Amino acid sequence: MPMKIEFYIPTDQEIPTRLRLKVDDKYDVYYHEDPNEFAWHFTFWNEAQEHYKEILDEIVSRMKMQSYDHGACWRETGREVTHYPVEFWDELTVKVSFRLRDAD
Repeated sequence: MPMKIEFYIPTDQEIPTRLRLKVDDKYDVYYHEDPNEFAWHFTFWNEAQEHYKEILDEIVSRMKMQSYDHGACWRETGREVTHYPVEFWDELTVKVSFRLRDAD
């Protein structure tokens, strides 16, 4: 069964300052585009970290499928995982790099 992934606007913020997804109505995933390369950064906290690989696989798959709608074809070229254990929260960030498919 596919995951339910929705763009999420928190009700406690008048002006959201980061892009956010709600996955299966229980996991929050924050994300932003890398300003220096063709990549996106995804941040997972708490119990979402236990499922980050499955969640990220689904998000990236949908991003690649949507790229066709915009006349492009994205290909994933790599993932870089960074874990920031902090005293009060535990943050896991994954940078996913892409390239455009080579022209045929």
